[in-house]
Amino acid sequence: MITPYKKYVAGLLTVGTLVFSGCQKEAFVETNINPEGLTSVPPGSQFLNATINIHNRDFEAFYDYYRRIMPWMQYSTGVTGNGQNFTQVYDNFGQRYGSLYTGIGNALTDVEKLVGDLPAEEQPRYVHMIRIARVLKAYYTFYVSDIYGSIPYTEAFQARYGGTQTPKYDAQPALFATLDAELKEAITTLKTPQSAPQVALGTNDQYYAGNTQQWVKAANALRLKIASRLAKRDPAKLKTIAQEVLSSPAADLMSSNADSWVFVTPAGFTGDAGSNFFPEVLRASKPLVDFMYEAKDPRIDAFFTPNGYSQANIDLLIANRQLPAGTKESPRRYIGSFTSPDESAVQQNVRQYYTVRTLAVNGANQTFDTLSYIQPRLFQASYAVNGTAGTGRNYFPVINYADFCLMRAEMAATGITTEDAKTWYETGVTASIDWYDMVAQGGQLTNYTPVTAAEKTAYLAQPKVAFNPAKALDQIASQQYLHFLRQPSEGWATWKRTGFPNATSTVMLPNLISNGAVLTVPRRAPLSIPSPTEPNYANRKAAYDDMAKEPGFGRDLQDATGRVWWDRP
Repeated sequence: MITPYKKYVAGLLTVGTLVFSGCQKEAFVETNINPEGLTSVPPGSQFLNATINIHNRDFEAFYDYYRRIMPWMQYSTGVTGNGQNFTQVYDNFGQRYGSLYTGIGNALTDVEKLVGDLPAEEQPRYVHMIRIARVLKAYYTFYVSDIYGSIPYTEAFQARYGGTQTPKYDAQPALFATLDAELKEAITTLKTPQSAPQVALGTNDQYYAGNTQQWVKAANALRLKIASRLAKRDPAKLKTIAQEVLSSPAADLMSSNADSWVFVTPAGFTGDAGSNFFPEVLRASKPLVDFMYEAKDPRIDAFFTPNGYSQANIDLLIANRQLPAGTKESPRRYIGSFTSPDESAVQQNVRQYYTVRTLAVNGANQTFDTLSYIQPRLFQASYAVNGTAGTGRNYFPVINYADFCLMRAEMAATGITTEDAKTWYETGVTASIDWYDMVAQGGQLTNYTPVTAAEKTAYLAQPKVAFNPAKALDQIASQQYLHFLRQPSEGWATWKRTGFPNATSTVMLPNLISNGAVLTVPRRAPLSIPSPTEPNYANRKAAYDDMAKEPGFGRDLQDATGRVWWDRP
């Protein structure tokens, strides 16, 4: 088993001079255990606490993303490719579940409870803050249920306020309906003028600084995101929600990257080489690199590092007689790693793709690497290059404008709406390029050249990118997949929802072959077996028994190749 890097607790946050120290974080943890400690905590502080707990997730980055979802979805491989059993889920996967109940959902519930403890004349000033907290809680609850299925929600988070300590589990279809209803109510209330001036979240809101209109846009985008999971389960309900959302006034919908729901922090938030955010092990994958290189995708240098074979390095290798005289730099500096274990193991491929040459240059070893890596500062802005730590910004997207546009394109292409699929497809692809351009510059990615308008125009005209109505869903899903490199969990969901990318799609992901057999990629989180001695055993077992009745659930609770309710063939 790979040993994780040490846990790193980040300090500095984003705008202004706001600081969230380790000691303060411990104090907030105490308020989640001791209700008496909440009496002196402003409601907005618990909103900030929940926000930090959503994104300060280095164990999730290491175990869920770097070691599991990214290799499964062929975004990346290990340094020497994928091992024979890399699709197995055997430890520490599913970091998101516990956080809902110990630092996120409970903290956002505290916002409402703290307001309820204020003098009656003060409470009307917090109507909007409560709704914004509900939007954030709905997002994270959806994020957890998305791979777990049934979870406690309507009766959860109440134990220390006199509620039940054995909450029932909400079945996923009912939960999704509840979240949609809460979001709809929040949108209506946020748009409604209140009788009292509202207390703004300000810097406690690290997404929108308490701007209620921005939260209306975010909530509408989230309604559309949750509804997208209904495509194979309840298309009529999906259509109703989509049409309702998209018939909203233009001011209530995302219209540019400025509306994106993103958490932005200084470099120090993701720590240093001792943090589990450390992304150095992420090789770029061959399928992803090949498509982007051949299609001249402008995001390629935002996604990947060039390999070590510059002309200067080649000249050194020639001088040291490791390459023949006259060898010239290949025009292709982006080369990805084989994703299929059997391909990685073939000696010819090892020699061609995994050669790392080390020379003594001016008294120090210098390494020339054949393969590209995922741009490390895309996942950890503090990543040190040549011994110098990065000082740029980290970007943690929840739902950004490109995502919203591509959802609209997909729903148009599948007949859910009557919008123009081509328009939203091209708008979404362009927004994604612009977003990664901003992230690359803000994160101080190395070897990066800002995108030009000509590059975007040329990309949209590429044969595999130019919109083709006959391949609309394939192209849209392929672009969603590319866009979600920074959100691999959503890339995983796209693959489960649409069946794209696959071995014959626009972006081609080959079958993963291990010892001559096709590997089955996981589709949900494994569920731990309930113990009869645990307090909530009856509710948990009943929920899991009900889930197990669904076709395709899997062999048993821990079979990660099974499916949750929304995930249908």
